[in-house]
Amino acid sequence: MKEAHAKARETIYRQRNPLSSELQGYGRGQERLIDLHGLHVNEAIHVLKHELTTLRNAVRSSGHRLQVFICVGTGHHTKGARTPARLPIAVEQYLVDEGLHYTQSQPGLLRVLLC
Repeated sequence: MKEAHAKARETIYRQRNPLSSELQGYGRGQERLIDLHGLHVNEAIHVLKHELTTLRNAVRSSGHRLQVFICVGTGHHTKGARTPARLPIAVEQYLVDEGLHYTQSQPGLLRVLLC
């Protein structure tokens, strides 16, 4: 069951993010979008941890800055819409725990600057 969930997580993520961070070049003024829509909270955090680790390593080795936008959505499709969306809250908490400062450029879209 865990293997099936991992495969589904990867499929959903790759549909929304066709090029992985390992395959993209980095340079001054580069931006990246990590779209976490469609993933459960634990899946999204797993993907975000992997992507940000890869991006941080690339930024450190290149000496450039990278602006990363993280799309978490606003929860319009959350079942039982009376409760707030869990994904944005979990991602924001993860960023805080990692010591990454973020801003919310628009509802459902977080911006992190990696140096």
